[in-house]
Amino acid sequence: MRTNLRRAAVLAVALLLSVGPSAHPLDSEAERIVAALGLRPGLRVADVGTGNGDWAERIGREVGETGHVYATEVDRDKLQTVDARLKEAGLKNVTTILGTQEDTGLPPGCCDAILLRMVYHHFTDPARMRVSLRSALRRGAPLVVIDTEPQKNWRRLEGVPDRGGHGIKQEDLVREMTADGFEVVARHDDWPGDGARYCVVFRRTNGS
Repeated sequence: MRTNLRRAAVLAVALLLSVGPSAHPLDSEAERIVAALGLRPGLRVADVGTGNGDWAERIGREVGETGHVYATEVDRDKLQTVDARLKEAGLKNVTTILGTQEDTGLPPGCCDAILLRMVYHHFTDPARMRVSLRSALRRGAPLVVIDTEPQKNWRRLEGVPDRGGHGIKQEDLVREMTADGFEVVARHDDWPGDGARYCVVFRRTNGS
């Protein structure tokens, strides 16, 4: 009996070791974001609305020492937390930027790619933000927007356009972006995450 129990325990440990550590909750979409942004060493990338800095850190590791990341946020306290996180992680290729509701704070032409992950629907002045994004983005470079169809049971956001819930319809996003000098490169309707998430990849039109 004891021998059988020992064998079962050994098999259980071996199985756990073969599976390896549990996946990070962001890993399910990390590979897709890397591909959508076209990340490689040496690129300059902005994470607009960086939040807790998860994606700024990941992108910083992807672009390496020869690349650079601009992590923007309108919340000064969040930026201080991100600064501390990046320092602890030993990343020296990330610059945090305090933006506003009308301006990302990004320098003109600074970016080879820009990520907006669950951020666009928070803009209280999306028209001005689109101008700022277009100014920061190099021609032909991708602007990756991940968002969700409006969710009526999610927290209501103050000061943002009324879009029928927390989020923005994909068609409304495309209409707003294409009216302001962007064109659609790719759409992904099966994006992982809660709500009804999607991803649209844009780039600046030649004349903008």
